[in-house]
Parts: sequence; structure tokens; C-alpha cells
Amino acid sequence: MKTTKLEIEMETLQQLITPFTTAWYQADSHELVSFSIFFAALWLIGMVVEAAVKTAKREG
Repeated sequence: MKTTKLEIEMETLQQLITPFTTAWYQADSHELVSFSIFFAALWLIGMVVEAAVKTAKREG
């Protein structure tokens, strides 16, 4: 049976995610909250930087 590209990508993704899911289940709630706040802050910074770059390109 031939393995498709999607199946290979999904398997690779699963292998990459497994260590993080293990750590997620072993972490306590304070660590999860801290990580969530950190992730949200990085996402927000990314959105602001992206908007600033778009504005600079449009104006300049």
C-alpha cells in the first residue's frame, strides 16, 4: 500500500507534537496559564508588527 504525502505529513506532525502534549498533561494549572498568557502576548505582538509593516508598505 502506497503512503500518500498527506499521511507522511500528518505522521511527522504527530511526532513533533507528542513531546508537547506529554508536557502539557504533566504541567500544573499555573504553568498552563502562564504559557497561555505568554502565547497570547506573542500573538498580539505579531499582529501589531504585521499591521505596522502593512501600513509602512502602503504609505511608503
